[in-house]
Amino acid sequence: MAICDSEAQTAAAPACFTVPQHTSGSRTAQVAAPRLDERTAQALADVLPLLCCGEEAATIAFGRLAGRADADPAQRAEAVALYMIEAEERTHDALLQQLRTLLPQPADSTALRAAARRFHLRLSARDQTLHLARIVAVDSAVCTILSRLTSPRAALAQDPALVQLFHRIRRDEARHVAITRTIVRERSSGDRLRRSGANARNALAALLGLRGAALDRLCVDPDALIRDVMRLPGGLL
Repeated sequence: MAICDSEAQTAAAPACFTVPQHTSGSRTAQVAAPRLDERTAQALADVLPLLCCGEEAATIAFGRLAGRADADPAQRAEAVALYMIEAEERTHDALLQQLRTLLPQPADSTALRAAARRFHLRLSARDQTLHLARIVAVDSAVCTILSRLTSPRAALAQDPALVQLFHRIRRDEARHVAITRTIVRERSSGDRLRRSGANARNALAALLGLRGAALDRLCVDPDALIRDVMRLPGGLL
């Protein structure tokens, strides 16, 4: 999900990208203060920049992809769907940014955001279908990550409201995967798209490896998660 080079960051609101803010539209729901023990709160704070960067990147990427589709009368229906996804990704970004302010400062967050930023920039492609295929692969992996974080065995289970927040984001992401996958299949198919999607998931797995210790503190097996993220589901692309 690919982006601009501006990297304005402040102590109050660190970001991977500068996401244009819309003043119109529905108001984002308020996030309640997490009810977590200190160890779990710090672990979530350490992992959260990965999710925040993903939502920022997705907001920009889907906005750009929708604008390009909107310029082609034959792709207007696709543009409507992509604009809808952009709006939902913007809401996810706002929710996660709220959550970030309610958690401790993450460890080594500048380096992590830089790595996440490079990852999302490399998902971009001149070929819009290829770009969408990479997004399908990555967003389906994000659904897996959110499922593990909200497992009844995971540490976040101690806060049902937080689990519900991540469930909401996961449901939206699953729907986004279904929509973008349909667009990709209508445009093209083949080994090239599958290889590119697999490479994107491998890169995401490497990024997750930077937070293996934090995932472990969240009672998520990092090795198993990384293996599953690396595996492109059969028939996805």
